[in-house]
Amino acid sequence: MMSSNNSSPSWEQPESAHPQTGLEVFNTFTKTKVPFVPRKGNRVSWYGCGPTVYDAAHMGHARNYMCFDIIRRIMEDYLGYDLNVVMNITDIDDKIILCARHKHLLSQYRTQVTALTEQTIEDAGNALYEFANASFKGLVELRIGRTIGCDDDWKAFALAVDDGNDAEFVASDPKASMNYKAARNAFQALVVARQKVAAGKTTQAEAGVLIDSCEDVLAPWLDRQHGADVTDQRIFRDLAAYWENDFFEDMDALNVRRPHVLTRVSEFVPDIVRFVQRIIDNGYAYEAGGSVYFDVAAFDGKNGHFYAKLEPSSKGNVALLADGEGSLSRRGNEKRSESDFALWKRSKPGEPTWPSPWSAGRPGWHIECSVMASEILGEQIDIHTGGIDLAFPHHTNELAQSEACFETQQWVNYFLHAGHLNVKGLKMSKSLKNFVTIKEALQKYTARQIRTLFLLSQWNAPMYFDSKSMEEAIAVERSLSNFFTNVSALLRDSRLHQQGSDIQRRILAPELDLLEALEDSKDLVHRALLDSFDTSTAIRAIQDIVARTNTYLQRGRSSIDPQTVEAVALYVSRIMRAFGMVTESPAQAIGWGAQAASADGQGTSTDRESLILPVASVLSEFRDTVREIALSGGDKKALLTLCDRIRDKDLPNLGIIIDDHGDGRALVKILDPEEIRRSHERREAEETARQLEKQKEMQAAEEKRQARIAKSRQAPGDMFRTPEMCELYSAWDDWGIPTADKAGELLTKSKIKKLAKEYEAQRKLHEKFLESQK
Repeated sequence: MMSSNNSSPSWEQPESAHPQTGLEVFNTFTKTKVPFVPRKGNRVSWYGCGPTVYDAAHMGHARNYMCFDIIRRIMEDYLGYDLNVVMNITDIDDKIILCARHKHLLSQYRTQVTALTEQTIEDAGNALYEFANASFKGLVELRIGRTIGCDDDWKAFALAVDDGNDAEFVASDPKASMNYKAARNAFQALVVARQKVAAGKTTQAEAGVLIDSCEDVLAPWLDRQHGADVTDQRIFRDLAAYWENDFFEDMDALNVRRPHVLTRVSEFVPDIVRFVQRIIDNGYAYEAGGSVYFDVAAFDGKNGHFYAKLEPSSKGNVALLADGEGSLSRRGNEKRSESDFALWKRSKPGEPTWPSPWSAGRPGWHIECSVMASEILGEQIDIHTGGIDLAFPHHTNELAQSEACFETQQWVNYFLHAGHLNVKGLKMSKSLKNFVTIKEALQKYTARQIRTLFLLSQWNAPMYFDSKSMEEAIAVERSLSNFFTNVSALLRDSRLHQQGSDIQRRILAPELDLLEALEDSKDLVHRALLDSFDTSTAIRAIQDIVARTNTYLQRGRSSIDPQTVEAVALYVSRIMRAFGMVTESPAQAIGWGAQAASADGQGTSTDRESLILPVASVLSEFRDTVREIALSGGDKKALLTLCDRIRDKDLPNLGIIIDDHGDGRALVKILDPEEIRRSHERREAEETARQLEKQKEMQAAEEKRQARIAKSRQAPGDMFRTPEMCELYSAWDDWGIPTADKAGELLTKSKIKKLAKEYEAQRKLHEKFLESQK
């Protein structure tokens, strides 16, 4: 147990009579690695914060859910824990309410606007001015001495902040650049719209272009006028349902396992009401104006409770606390303290409502996880996970609520927080609009490459998502793919040509060395995974044994033992499977997994036809051409060209690689045709880039040569008498070398010496030119 006083939280190490795996995890409570001891033997209760579903999931979400998917798989598939994973969907939230209202009101507005008119332009202008004043509050008056109320005001502000590039302006708010870009786009669209009206282009389509360009400024403007009139609760439910489905599409595409139990806030509102009432009854919450607030002062330091266990330094951080309350929270004197937070919010017009003893309202953000986790997993939980940005105030308030409800001091035993995913120095975030959606990332990279990126980093440390980090991940994934492909081809070939024993011992010193290296790798990987899931060290160990095996394979097909190589490949595949890199496949499969055909492994007739027919067609065409060449008396070169075509083009298109070997017997490798296509495109792109660079170099060399020829035409006596030089000098000697500057001051000896060297170089160059003209 960690000793503590009222200003320092304590954490109680769980105890168990059951044998333990030796796993240690980095626990946010202690900021150290501590032994992982489940409360109930091998069974582990796990609650993970799920998404707030109002927009597309981005790579920051992928980092969070893929990292914890990797940890989950290590615990389930490698260490053998029996997990019960619960995840929530936040489908009641201020962001959802605002986003749903904005989309609904914009849709209504588009329908109402049937032409591009002066009124439409005036609406967009007013929306822009309000948006700019609200987004750059204080800065506008500071820079131009007034608020923005017309185009000239906006132009003055744009000039004052150097079109959004002013360093002080950019540093004033993380959202400054994003909001400025939205305002600038709206202003530019307004300018174009006025020109269209003047030209008589006023169709509804033209109005739609203006509305689309001004969405970011029009939506809040419309919401301030009409948001309170949105009363159909289906508007909020439909938005959340759409994005929940989209989120799980992304998770499936990333091969992230679904939770054992999925909860939604909207399904637990009665349970939330009872939970809040229990906190009130225990003396840790109060009703005010129809809302219910958690009383931090009544809780902190009382009955063994401590507030802000996860981040004691953030206690009282008003900005973070306000952000946690949501943009629609009531501003006023209802709360007894700025640190108090809402358990139940009385809804205002235009917000969804549920009944409660205090008001028609909705749950606060933090209370939902406390209730859903406790309802499914009980009054104490082994593991709680989420992004590090949730540690304060969300997870802090979760802990306080739950411990206040159950009058316990340790609701969660282990808090695991995934590190930020950064883009250009900033956390990837929807609010900053600096995100790459998962679907966008998957258009450029495979799910396995993305997972490799996260495996190469410590799960709880910040990391960067950029082309450089992805290049490293792709290189690692490619090396493993090549290894699996080569080993599979080797084993397939070995079984095909197996002829029984030749009475020669196959396990000699090289094989024994490789098997010993494999055991060392197993030990290193095991220690790394027990060390708070250190996948980066484990991946390096895997790379090392793969490299050792590749070196062994260079001995040649006749000098290697296939079973020794297979042992390495099976182990590497097992670890990749535990990391989620492998699609669901048999435990003894090598590589990334094969597409299952049917239960008996043979496939249906339709499966077999779809697999065999393309290859059979290529071979039939190959046979026809060979036969035609033979009958027409064609030469050997034509046959070799045909062989090259089937090897380099026809079969690769079907995912088949023919790898020629020096012993005259090729290895057949089976790959994903899409991977082959991407590899081919990558090589073509690299070659194109090399050719472009070569052309640039040749062009630069030619420009340099032409410049030298042009310079050589000038007589040395004239080189310092050009109009440009006459702006610098006022006197010259008999050779034309300057002796005085423009003001008539004599030049220093060192300066004249330097100019004389330039003169001499030009004299020699000019003489060569004159010689070439003879």
